[in-house]
Amino acid sequence: MSNVIPLAPRLKQGRPPAAEAEERAALAADLIDLIERVKELTEHVVGLPGPPLQIQQTAQQLLDAGTALERAVDSLTEGGEWVPF
Repeated sequence: MSNVIPLAPRLKQGRPPAAEAEERAALAADLIDLIERVKELTEHVVGLPGPPLQIQQTAQQLLDAGTALERAVDSLTEGGEWVPF
């Protein structure tokens, strides 16, 4: 099984640049909301009872997911250089 997602070029006929910017900004906002949610979940996991190793592994996996989401936002916003307004 592969983690690679094949990307196909999107036809941009008839779509105004403003609509594309709005779509991109909405996606960035959704990703940022997910990052915040992952942080909240990580804090929640740390307070759970159970084997410390299991708690630590779960928290680390959530932190890794948050890092991946942060990288996605960074890529989407061209390293923070792209601002929709």
